[in-house]
Formats: sequence, C-alpha cells, structure tokens
Amino acid sequence: SSGINAEYGETIKSAPLVMINFSAGWCRYSQALKPIYEKAASSLESTPGVVLAYADCVAHSTICSKYRVSKYPTMKFLRSGELMKSEYRGQRSVEAITAHISNLLKDPVKQLHGDEELNMAREENKSKFVLGYFESTNSYGYTIFKGSASVMSGQCSFYAITGDDAAPKIASAQGQEQVFLINAPQGDEMYSGSVTDQKQLSAWVKANCVPVVREITFQNGEELTEEGLPFVILFHDPEDQDSVAKFTQKVNEQCEDQKDGVNFLHADGFKFAHPLSHLGKTTKDLPVLAIDSFKHMYLFPKFENLDKPGRLRRFIEDLHSGRLHREFHGEVFKDRVGEDDEKPAGSPNRPGETPNDKKERERREVPTNPPESVFKKLEPNKNRYSLLNKDEL
Repeated sequence: SSGINAEYGETIKSAPLVMINFSAGWCRYSQALKPIYEKAASSLESTPGVVLAYADCVAHSTICSKYRVSKYPTMKFLRSGELMKSEYRGQRSVEAITAHISNLLKDPVKQLHGDEELNMAREENKSKFVLGYFESTNSYGYTIFKGSASVMSGQCSFYAITGDDAAPKIASAQGQEQVFLINAPQGDEMYSGSVTDQKQLSAWVKANCVPVVREITFQNGEELTEEGLPFVILFHDPEDQDSVAKFTQKVNEQCEDQKDGVNFLHADGFKFAHPLSHLGKTTKDLPVLAIDSFKHMYLFPKFENLDKPGRLRRFIEDLHSGRLHREFHGEVFKDRVGEDDEKPAGSPNRPGETPNDKKERERREVPTNPPESVFKKLEPNKNRYSLLNKDEL
C-alpha cells in the first residue's frame, strides 16, 4: 500500500517490511521521485507484508529528525518497526525499487543440516556468526530471527538448523528454541534473551557479532561516510589478514571507548590505491595506517609501531586534540621526540633499492601539510540529493 504518512501510520510499527521515502516538496529530486515511487507502491500493493510509506519532512520534521535524515530524498527500511542500517541508494526507477524489495523479501538466513555442515560453516567463516535452532521455518521464533537477520544484513551472518536436525538441541533446552553466537573468543555463547523479541535479539547481535573493524568497499563507502565519523583506516594487501587481525587486536585493547568518535575500517590497498597515493605511498608500502578526518588525511608513522603501548590510542587522541594538524604545520612537540624512531636524513638503503628509488622514497617520506581528504568524495552526491547543512540538523 502507498500513501501512508509515516508520521501517523500504526502499520509502520508492525508491518514486516516498510520502505519510507523521506522527502521535501521544494526538493527537485523528491519531486522527480514521487510519481516513480507511487507506481512502485501500486505494483507492490498485493505483495503481503510490504508497505511503501512517505514522510513529508517539511510538514512533519519530527519524524525526519527521529530517523536522522540529512538529505532528500532518503529511502529507509523498517523490519517490524526496527530500522535497517542500509538505505536504498540504487537507481530511482520502478523496476529497481521493486527488485530491491524482492531481494529484501528473500530469506537472509542460511540453512544448515546437522553438525557436519555447522563445522564447515565454522571453518569457512573464521569470524563470529549467529546460529539458531528452530522447530521449523514457520515457527514464530524463526520469523523473528529472520527479521533480525534482515536488519543486521551485511553486518553479521545468520544461520539456522531446523526440524529434525534441531530437535535434540531444543529437547535439551526444555523445548525452547535456541540462539548462539558461534566462533566467539571464549567459545560459543548462548543468547539468554527472548527469541521472540526482535529488538532485543538485534541489540544482542549488534553488541556481540558486528566487527569492530569493518571493511570499506566502493559499495558501502557512501553509507560509511554518511555516518560522519573520521576514518581510522588500514590499507592492506587482501592476502594479508595478519595485519587486519593485529589492527583489530590493538583497537580492542586500546580504543574500546573511541568507537563512538571514529570508524575503524580496513580496505583493500590495491583497490584503494588512489588514497594511498595522496599519502605519498604505493602498494609496495602496505600495510599503511591512516586517519581521514574528511578534511585531511594523516599517516600513522610506521605500522610496526602499533606494538608500542597505547600508540594507536594516542594517534586518535592527537586527531581530536588538533595535535596531528599542528604537527603537520611544522609545530614540534618535545614530549614525544623519538617515539616513532625517527631516522635522521640519509636513511640506509633498503634491500634491492637503487639510489633513484631511495631518493624517491625519501622525497615521499618528507612530512608536508596533510593531504586533503579523499573519502569525503564518497559522500552523497549533490546531483542526486538535496543535502542539508549539518548546522540545520
């Protein structure tokens, strides 16, 4: 159904899948989308459990503030009243919108049959994932699990064992359906909340399964920049997962309380060679750690220095205090001279390095003013959206 105003629709809170078009009458992109969106809503009218709603952000600014809308039009999704992290950023056509919704209606839970397949999933994943044991794919608990899996799509993988394969596990828990976190550091962890409370389940998954260090790709770059937090980003060879593990370990050890102020990310250094070149680095220098503040980029002195106690934390604190910027503008702080084992000019040759290579490397390593942000360019495009000034929000 269409034409439900998201400000008032009780349906919004209960429907399995709701798409909301947040728009403004004065925005030309919103005006162009309106007839397309209405046609998409008409074509999905007979699809059970799907609602296409709109919110006029001029008439109903409170709902747009509630959902943190910073550009028009913005299209967000709710699953049983719970906001999905990913917005719709695809083509603005009836076909593309309906195809996207059809994809969202597919079951995001991967089915496993018995312990052998579970052990294979453990091996394949390496990272944490969520596993549910349910009487059937028609049980209410499974429906809630599926809703949570949709909300957490792209952040954590969900698997289920159902029917006869799940019976022994359910029987051992006095007939209760069960959810576990698999591959957790201290072994598998059982979810002790209600399997029929989607928001509670999603909150538990978010707290326990979503990786602290996420991968940035060209697909999710716009979404990550829109979160508005500076990037602390590790560029690495995709074959080199050890540097990612080390970075993640240091983030967990030193920066647990910094997660609300920066985004910890890792990136394929070959695909993101352009930002590397802005830092005066090439793929030969990987792994490379840097901060992109959306104004400037700052290079972490040496990846090996992550092993120095508290060094990563200080790098982030120096961003927030303005010290990184002042250092790049030539200010010398005497409290930490030699901390990064700065070598005097004329550093020794590296193995196989020609005199010209050495000269080029030393030229690159001379500190200059910080290069401009590269990732800012991944922000939502002014040719697709009317962007609101952050001061207006």
